[in-house]
Amino acid sequence: MSLSIYVHIPYCIQRCRYCDFTTFEQNSIMPPDQYLNLLLAELRNREQGLSLRHLRSIYFGGGTPSLVPAEHIVTILREVANSGFLLDESTEITLEINPATLTKESLEIYLSAGVNRFSVGAQTFNDSLLRLCGREHNAQQTRETLYLLEKYQLNYSFDLLFALPGQSLEMVSQDLRELFHFHPNHLSAYCLTVPQGHPMSSGRAPEDEQVEMFQLIESQLHSHSLEKYEISNFAHPGFESQHNLCYWQNESYWGLGLSAHSYLNTPGYGTRFWNPKSFDLYKKQIEILSPSAPYSSLPSDQKEELLAHESLTDFCHMHLRLRRGLQEAPLQKWFSTTILSHLWPRLDKLVTAGLLVKTLGGWALSTNGEMVSNRVFAELTFSSNELN
Repeated sequence: MSLSIYVHIPYCIQRCRYCDFTTFEQNSIMPPDQYLNLLLAELRNREQGLSLRHLRSIYFGGGTPSLVPAEHIVTILREVANSGFLLDESTEITLEINPATLTKESLEIYLSAGVNRFSVGAQTFNDSLLRLCGREHNAQQTRETLYLLEKYQLNYSFDLLFALPGQSLEMVSQDLRELFHFHPNHLSAYCLTVPQGHPMSSGRAPEDEQVEMFQLIESQLHSHSLEKYEISNFAHPGFESQHNLCYWQNESYWGLGLSAHSYLNTPGYGTRFWNPKSFDLYKKQIEILSPSAPYSSLPSDQKEELLAHESLTDFCHMHLRLRRGLQEAPLQKWFSTTILSHLWPRLDKLVTAGLLVKTLGGWALSTNGEMVSNRVFAELTFSSNELN
C-alpha cells in the first residue's frame, strides 16, 4: 500500500470568475514565505504515526503553485524526503501551472527537485473566452508554455473547459485543432459548473449541445490515442494521473495546507479529516502543534470516522467514475455480505435501466449512464438507516 500527498498553494494572480476553490489573490494574504513555514511545520508535526511511507504521488495544486518562488517547491519536496517518506522513480510529482507563470529558469529548478509532471490550466485558446472567465493569460502565452514543456520533452496534462457562455461547437472544435499542434499525454475536459443565477450561468449552449461538445472532445481525443479512463479524463496508455487514481481507487491521501482534505484507510471504514479554510484558524492550529498523528490533534468538527453507509457510497461513486468501473472482488474484501446485500439489487436495477453495463468482474457506466452519472450516483447513495 502507498500514500499520496496533496499540497495546497492558495495564491492566484486573479481569481477566476467561476472558481469555488479556496484561493486568494496573491497580495491579499500572507506572504508565501510565511505560508511555506506553516506547511513545513504541518508536515513535520503531523506525519507521526503514518505507517504508509511509500509515496505513489505528490500533487501541488491551488491556486497557482507556479506563482510562488520555485525554491519553495524544492524546500517542500526536500522536507518530504527528510521526513522518511520513500520517493522513487515510480512516484508521480505533479505541479499545476498557469500559462505566463512558467519560465525556463523556474522549470529547471522544478526538474532538479524531481517534479516529473505538469498540469497546465489553459482552459481554452480563445482570448475572448479567457477574458470572460477572468483569466490573466492569453492564448499566445499558453502556446509559449506548451512549446517550453515540449522543448524539454516533458510529461504534461492540459485542462480544457467547455460549455462557456457564448461558446459554440465550432469554437470547441477550434480549441481541439489548436491543441493537436502539441502533444499532451493527458487531458482533463471539464464542463463549466456554476449555480443558477451566477453571472456565467446565462448565455451558455443548451444541454443537448453541451453533450455534443463533450462527444466531439471524446471523439477527437480518441483519434489522437488519448483514451478516456475516467468520466472527464483522457490519457495515452500509461500516462493516467496516478494522483487522481488514488482518489478514485479508495487509497489513502494526506492533504497539507489551507483547506486541504485527507483520507486514511484506518481500521473500520477509514477516516476523513480537513484543515480550516480560514488563514487565521489554520495558522493558529499549526503554531500550537506538537508531534502527533495527522488527525489526532484536530478538533472534532475537522475529522470523522466513516460509517458503513458513507464508505459504501464513496466507494461506488469513486470507482464508477473510472472506465474500469466497480469491481466485485474489492467490494467483497471491503464490505460484509450483509452490507452488500443492499447494493446488489440497486446495481441490477441500473443495469436493467441501461445506465450500467455488466463487465468481467464488475459494473461500469454505460454511454447513457455517463451522460446522467449524477442520476446513477443518486441511486447509489446510502443512508444510515439502511446500513448501520
